[in-house]
Amino acid sequence: MDTIMNEKTDALTPEPPKDDFAIRCPRLGHQISFTYCRSENSGLPCFKTLDCWYSYFDVHTHLKEKLSEEDFKKVFLKQAKPKVFSLIDLIEQAKKNQGE
Repeated sequence: MDTIMNEKTDALTPEPPKDDFAIRCPRLGHQISFTYCRSENSGLPCFKTLDCWYSYFDVHTHLKEKLSEEDFKKVFLKQAKPKVFSLIDLIEQAKKNQGE
């Protein structure tokens, strides 16, 4: 595993890796660069970006600096909808589509 370390402190740097560095995306199932993760969600980062990139660079600091407070909260701090509600929504959509 490659990491980008700050030479003076042995801490992870807040600078993202170059685009030639890729990791496996658990959602897509193939290699992707940070640039993709940074903007795949309608111009905002994927909700899993912090989980996927934390061991390679200080992704939390980087995104806190680059995103507005509102966007950071919108992507990373919102409560996930419980699965049961998603399933109910899908069932309702299917019933509606079947009636058409």
